[in-house]
Order: sequence, then C-alpha cells, then structure tokens
Amino acid sequence: RHVELALRTTLDENLAMVRDSVSYLVSKGRRVFVDCEHFFDGYKANPEYAKSVVRAASEAGADVVILCDTNGGMLPAQVTAIVSTVLADTGARLGMHAQDDTGCAVANTLAAVDAGATHVQCTANGYGERVGNANLFP
Repeated sequence: RHVELALRTTLDENLAMVRDSVSYLVSKGRRVFVDCEHFFDGYKANPEYAKSVVRAASEAGADVVILCDTNGGMLPAQVTAIVSTVLADTGARLGMHAQDDTGCAVANTLAAVDAGATHVQCTANGYGERVGNANLFP
C-alpha cells in the first residue's frame, strides 16, 4: 500500500530504486542504513514482498536494514516472530525503529534485539527523530 499509494510506483520499480540508491551510495564510499518505513504493516499485507525489499537493500550493500514500526501498532511477540523470520530468510543485518503509539516501543525494541536485530534507533530524553521513539534510558 505504501509503495503504490504514497510513493506512487510499482513494486518492481520500488525494488529497482532501492537497489540503485543503495548501490550508488556504496559506490561513493558511504555506509548505508536503509529505513524501511511501514515495514511491519507491509509485512502483514505481503510478507514475501517485504522480505524482497530487505534482500534488495542488503544485496546492494546496505550495512543495516532497519525494520520500522512506523504506526507504532506492533506487540512484542509479533516483532519477535517477524524479525526472526526476516533474519532467517534474508541473512541481512537488521535494525529496529519502534514508535511508541501503544506504549510498546521499548518492549518491541528489546524483542527485536532478542530476535537478532543488532541496531536500534531510540530517543534520549525526547531528543531524536520524535519523542515517540523507544526511550533509550529504560
């Protein structure tokens, strides 16, 4: 939904843009961290496509592919199951970006780490992407 409605492109073109963007930046000597906005919602709608985006970024040279709970609606058990599956099926280095709309951002971040994520995006005393990210201090 996000690819077709918000980005207004096709699934195949989106994969090509991910590959091209990451490859270009890597060719310029840059470390690349790809935030997959709306990843968990997308995964629920189309898990194979969501994993293909992670694969495309990783195979193009991304250092980390960050799985974003953009709407903040995931629960820890769901995060564990999805992160474990994505890691097993892609072999990519994964990160977690959890929003706190339902008060689960810290728990979801810890669940992702337990499932194999090695990078987390957090806020510290409100400094960060938005106050709604996982709080680093707890």
